[in-house]
Amino acid sequence: MHALVSGVFILLCTALLAAQPLPTQFTDQAAALSITARNVSGSTQEYIVETAVGGTAFFDYDSDGDVDLYVANGSRFEGFPPGQEPTNHLYRNHGDRFVDVTTAAGVGDTSWSMGCAAADYDNDGDLDLYVTNFGRNTFYQNQGDGTFEDVTEKAGGGDERWGVGCAFGDVDLDGDVDLYVANYIDFSRDYTSTVPCVWKNVDIFCGPRGLLPAGDVFYRNNGDGTLADRSEEAGIAGAKYYGYGVVFGDFDRNGWPDIFVANDSAPNNLYQNQGDGTFVDEGLSAGVAYSGDGTEQGCMGAAVGDYDNDGYFDIFVTNFEGEYNTLYKNQGGGFFLDVSFVSRVAARGNPEVGWGTGFFDFDNDGDQDLFAANGHTYPQADLPHTNSSYAEPNFLYQNLGDGIFAEVSERAGPGFALVEVSRGASFADYDRDGDIDIFVLNLNSTPNLLRNDGGNEGNYLQIATVGTRSNRDGIGTRIEISAEGRRQVAEVRSGTSFLSHSDLKVHFGLGTASIVESVVLYWPSGTVQTLRDVAANQVLTVHEPAD
Repeated sequence: MHALVSGVFILLCTALLAAQPLPTQFTDQAAALSITARNVSGSTQEYIVETAVGGTAFFDYDSDGDVDLYVANGSRFEGFPPGQEPTNHLYRNHGDRFVDVTTAAGVGDTSWSMGCAAADYDNDGDLDLYVTNFGRNTFYQNQGDGTFEDVTEKAGGGDERWGVGCAFGDVDLDGDVDLYVANYIDFSRDYTSTVPCVWKNVDIFCGPRGLLPAGDVFYRNNGDGTLADRSEEAGIAGAKYYGYGVVFGDFDRNGWPDIFVANDSAPNNLYQNQGDGTFVDEGLSAGVAYSGDGTEQGCMGAAVGDYDNDGYFDIFVTNFEGEYNTLYKNQGGGFFLDVSFVSRVAARGNPEVGWGTGFFDFDNDGDQDLFAANGHTYPQADLPHTNSSYAEPNFLYQNLGDGIFAEVSERAGPGFALVEVSRGASFADYDRDGDIDIFVLNLNSTPNLLRNDGGNEGNYLQIATVGTRSNRDGIGTRIEISAEGRRQVAEVRSGTSFLSHSDLKVHFGLGTASIVESVVLYWPSGTVQTLRDVAANQVLTVHEPAD
């Protein structure tokens, strides 16, 4: 009897705890900060193109120390009257508000944009911007005076296929960043699908299955301000999948950046860098091509982080309804294990469709939590018999520190009570208060900027890298820290989530630690730099030694 009473008491305590708000609360500040431009993505929702836009980027384009925000926008097939076309938007961070500087900066692309990523591709000290489109992609060179120049024609990179995810990384370690662009579908409204376009006995738009896949493209940076398509030489050009999310990471810890591509309804790619300018797709042998039960998934977004603090980068992928979001644990030796159910990120199943995602330590306790943006693909999801909905709540998974996650969205404040058709997501400490905030793009709606309130109760360290022998941003730098016996690792990364880009600064939550005993930076050049006894609660800018 005593055991029974004790068991009931424990269950009651657990239930009460689960109902309590988290110390960290998220509130939507987009409207208050004047980030109000409405997303436009089609009008009839008859074609798959109308559901894919999602790009957002936190990046400090004016080098003033705080992150600004770029938001991709779409279009519609019937077009718009002259002067009324929707544009992408650049918002400058003024601290207490964001100001739309799109026109002044010259980045008001009126194409049907999809994704974006930022990096200093010409090593001149400011961040440039690459935008993928349904149609020709656009490459903006930062002029250093608050404006950008469209250099697509003279620099290259203007692929005309349906570009989606993109990311920069220095694959050949020559001191400048190269570019990988995922392409989705070789789309034509006149093409007839080879499979029925039906979901839950409802007619829907076609794709991706039944439509023609488009091959991805890899651009090598020539070091003179131009890019060259080296897809074939690199071993990328042969395969054609329905590419979406792209992320770089040194998954095998050999010093060379590899590439993970999340493919929709096709096997994922893990391109292992051979160190000679070529890649080999090891997705199948590594265990990330399929889910743990050996099936293709409708993969959308991808995130990379070391959730279990073992020194190896793990991969999280968001997926379609009826599947589950997949967490691949990096076991070392080039092998991954699907731990989605063991870690409980798949515990509730997946009635939602996942898109933007990211590892981030929202409560600064020293381990990586997870965010997933949700929103259905089909407007028909609102029909009663589907048991689905078009607009869906987003997810927040709290890392409990033992390899287990708890889904805490309902306890995370009013920002997680919002229900939208969400797509891209990016992460940054936009208000410089020591915790990570989230920007979410919503389809055919206004966006959300979820301010983190309370995450800074724990200490933190943010690190900005400046390369000398390596690329100027230090993209690809591996950073290992040790504080109060806890070791953490992160990597400077451009391009992640779903078609999006997050702040290049690396953020470490430290819990109660006020001193970081060691910070070790493994620069792409091969230089290893060690700092000792670094104070917490600061943004630390680290310059790579010149020799």
